[in-house]
Amino acid sequence: MNNPLETEKISKLLVSFCIPSLASSLVTCLYNIVDQLFIGNVLGIVGNAATNVVFPMVTLTTALSLMCGVGPSNAMNIRRGSGDMEGAGRCVGSGFGIMILCGMICMLPMLLWTQPLLQLFGCTETVMPVAMPYARIIALSFVFSMIGASGPFLIRADGAPNFSLAVVATGAILNIILDAVFIMGFGWGIRGAGWATLIAQAVSTAMVIWYMKRRFRAFPLKASYFRPDWKLYGQMAGIGIGPAFNFGTQAIVQIFLNNALRTCGAASIYGSDVCLAVAGVANKVNTLANAMIIGMTNGLQPIASYNFGRGNYGRVAEAAKKVVGIVVILGFAIFACYQLFPVQITSLFGEGNDAYFAFAGKFFRIFFLLIPLYGLQTSIAGFFTSQGKVSKAVAISLVRQILFFPPCLILLPKFLGLNGVLWAGPAADLAMALTAGVLFARELKKLEEQQGL
Repeated sequence: MNNPLETEKISKLLVSFCIPSLASSLVTCLYNIVDQLFIGNVLGIVGNAATNVVFPMVTLTTALSLMCGVGPSNAMNIRRGSGDMEGAGRCVGSGFGIMILCGMICMLPMLLWTQPLLQLFGCTETVMPVAMPYARIIALSFVFSMIGASGPFLIRADGAPNFSLAVVATGAILNIILDAVFIMGFGWGIRGAGWATLIAQAVSTAMVIWYMKRRFRAFPLKASYFRPDWKLYGQMAGIGIGPAFNFGTQAIVQIFLNNALRTCGAASIYGSDVCLAVAGVANKVNTLANAMIIGMTNGLQPIASYNFGRGNYGRVAEAAKKVVGIVVILGFAIFACYQLFPVQITSLFGEGNDAYFAFAGKFFRIFFLLIPLYGLQTSIAGFFTSQGKVSKAVAISLVRQILFFPPCLILLPKFLGLNGVLWAGPAADLAMALTAGVLFARELKKLEEQQGL
C-alpha cells in the first residue's frame, strides 16, 4: 500500500500537515503572549522588562526543543522512507533521551546561577527583584517544556497531526486558565505566571507519553529503543542542529540587544527600563510571526523528508517552493500590522508613559522593517534540514545572528546612538535573505536535475 506522502497531491498534503502544524505553533506562542499580557497589565513596565530578561533562556530552550523534535522526526521519516523500520524505532527512543537530557542542561544553570545569568541578559537593578522568582519557577518547567514541545513532532511524523495539535492546545488553554486564577484570583503576580506555565507543560508532557505508549502506529515501540545510545543521540542532534542553531543564536542576539538597549537607552530620553520593556513586548508579539513561519516549516518537513528518502526530488522541490512563497506573503501581512498599529499592539500589554509608547512606535517600524524577508531564515533552513543538509541550514542562521547582527549592534550605535540599535535588525535581515535566496535557488535546481525535470 502506497504512503500518501508519496502519492497524494502536494497542495493537499500541505493543507493536511501545515494547517494543524500552523495551529499548533500559534497555540504554543500563546504561552509567552498570555503570560506577557497578564504580567504587563498587572505589573506594567517593570513586569514587561522582567519577562524580557528571562526570554533569552526561554529562547534557548525553544532552540533545543526544536532540535529534539526536528532531528528524531526527520530521521525517523527518512528511515521509514528507505524501509529501515528498526532504525526508525531507535530514532523515536533516542528522541526521548535527548529531550530529557537537554531539559536538564537548561534547568540546572538557571537554578544555580539565576542572578548572574539575568545580569548577563541585560537585567537592571530595578527589574531584578521581579525577574528572579519568575526565572527560577520557569527553570523548573524546562524538562516538561522540552517533551511537551518536542513530542508533538514525533506524533505528527506518526501521521497524527490533529493529536499533535491537541497536545499543544491543551497545555495552552490550561496555561490561560491558570494565569487568570493564579495572577488575578490568588494575587501571585509574576510567580503565578511561572507556576501556570509549569503545570500546563507537565500536562502536555503526560499526553505525549500516553500517545507513545497507547496510540503510536507507524511500528511497534520496543523498550530496547529507549535505552541510552549516545552515538544515536549525537546523530539526532546533528540532524536537528539547523533550527536549533537558528533559535539558539537568537538567544545570543537577544542578549546583545538587551545590553545595547540598556546602555544606549540610559543615554537617551527613554531610559533603560522603558527600552527593555518595549523590546520585551515586541519580542513576545513577534513570537506570533515566528509561530506562523515555524508552523508552515514543520508541516513541510514530514513531506520533504519522506520524499527525499524515497528519491522523489521533484516533490521535495515543489513542496518547498509553495511553503516559502506562503511564508513571504505572511511576512508582508505582518509588516503591515507592525507599521500601522505599533502603539495599539503595545498598549495591549499594559499601561505606559508617553516615552514608552513613542519608543514602541520606533522599535516596531525600524527594527522589523524587513520582516517579510525574516521568514526565509526559518523556512529555507527547514527545507535543508528535512534533507539532512544541516550545514546549509546553519549557514543561513550564522549570517544573520553571528556575522552581521552583533557587529551591527556594536558599530551602528557609535554613529546613530539608540537608533543604531534598531537599524541593526533590518541590516542583518537583508544579509540573511540574500544568502538564503542564493542557497535555495541552487538547491532547487539540483533537486530538479536529479529528478530529470
